[in-house]
Amino acid sequence: MGDSSDSVSVDMETISVAGKEHLVKTGRGYVSVAVFGDQDKPALITYPDLALNYMSCFQGVFYCPEAFSLLLHNFCIYHISPPGHEVCDLNSH
Repeated sequence: MGDSSDSVSVDMETISVAGKEHLVKTGRGYVSVAVFGDQDKPALITYPDLALNYMSCFQGVFYCPEAFSLLLHNFCIYHISPPGHEVCDLNSH
């Protein structure tokens, strides 16, 4: 049996953890989408549980720098917020 110690090394300095909030117009109004990472990478789409936004629902994963950087290394993360649960102030746009 071979060595099973597969590991991934991610350089935290080269990955941008800054996200950008977008308002997407739909047939039913605007939806807030926060985008984190390189949009050329495969999409990882999140949608929070009832009465939560992405910050409150996924903070366990995204506040762990190792997990977050590994996700950003492999995916572009799109956080879709339900109407009324946006993180940013939509009135300022």
